Amino acid sequence: MRALEIAFWILLASAVYSLVIYPALIIVLSRFLSRRFVREPIRPTVSLIISAFNEEAVIGAKLENSLALDYPRDRREIIVASDGSTDGTDDIVLGFADQGVRLLRVEGGMGKSALTNHAAAAASGEILVFSDAAGMWSTNALATMVAAFADPRVGCVSGRVGYRHDDSLMSRGFAVYQRYVLVLRRAEAAFASGFNASGSIHAVRKAVFRPCPLDTFTDMADPLHAAMQGYRTTFEEEAVSMEESRSSVPDEFSARLRIALGSWRFLAYSLPRLPLLRSPMYCFQAFSHKFLRWCVGPSLPLLLVLNIALLNRHLVYRWMLAGQATYYGLTVLGLLLGRLGRPLSGLSGLVFFNLTNLAYLTSFLRYLRGERIRRWVPSR
Repeated sequence: MRALEIAFWILLASAVYSLVIYPALIIVLSRFLSRRFVREPIRPTVSLIISAFNEEAVIGAKLENSLALDYPRDRREIIVASDGSTDGTDDIVLGFADQGVRLLRVEGGMGKSALTNHAAAAASGEILVFSDAAGMWSTNALATMVAAFADPRVGCVSGRVGYRHDDSLMSRGFAVYQRYVLVLRRAEAAFASGFNASGSIHAVRKAVFRPCPLDTFTDMADPLHAAMQGYRTTFEEEAVSMEESRSSVPDEFSARLRIALGSWRFLAYSLPRLPLLRSPMYCFQAFSHKFLRWCVGPSLPLLLVLNIALLNRHLVYRWMLAGQATYYGLTVLGLLLGRLGRPLSGLSGLVFFNLTNLAYLTSFLRYLRGERIRRWVPSR
């Protein structure tokens, strides 16, 4: 019984630390230990790489958006990396060839990581800038991110993804999650030791870029590779990529499942490579914000089972079980209200949180069975 009690409190403490204590700690520390970095309106050559698979519905608007960015045309190239698209994506891209847009078609459905690696090798710019086809950037986004590279300590720069939300259960829940994440990212940005970039808007020095391992994501791998080389990753909140949030529960779960499966792959890749001495703040933030957070999903059913097993051990476990019952009951209530078309923001956030936890639990079991991301299919 003693071992069960220890396991229960370790799992609970880990979740509370990652979700509550660490955010409070990093916000307080950011007020006192903020670092200053140089930002200047420099104009190195850049390669804007847009990953695409069957994006005929949005690729034309994306290229118009990219061509309108406030950056000298003679200092940038635009590459659309098409992962064997079978619709009209490639034909639309070829229609922009006279404006300097280059199509890089790769056959065989390589997946996004392999596609990005291929495009990065073919790019000529000093700065590699990555985007998805659906993200529409603010006019100043490219120049804002590039300005951060005026500081020689910076190797990777992340922009911010903004979302348009509707009144659906998932969209409202995701909005709550995004507010929480943005508060954290602002605090973590004070240390310029970013451990995560936005997949649809971030940039890396070509000299710092290293190929992303397959079955995971460049938005996690690029900051790690920068930290391994002693470079910093910064966050530029004014560089914005706007996207539509998902409204469907199955679509959101599918997207979260894909992200979670890639996260376990990244965890296995990164642990033996963590730059503990070279970039200790990166390691602290990655461990606290990401690694422990990912473990919450798999730990929740264990907490429930352990709680039931310890029920007669002490009165505190009865209160803990009542708390868990309330927690899951509120989640079900939030789901029911969403189905009735009357979602409440707080309960919608709880539903989204537990949908994400379920995705990490499911993906963890699949990962243990050897399943990996076989093909990248954008979620809309």
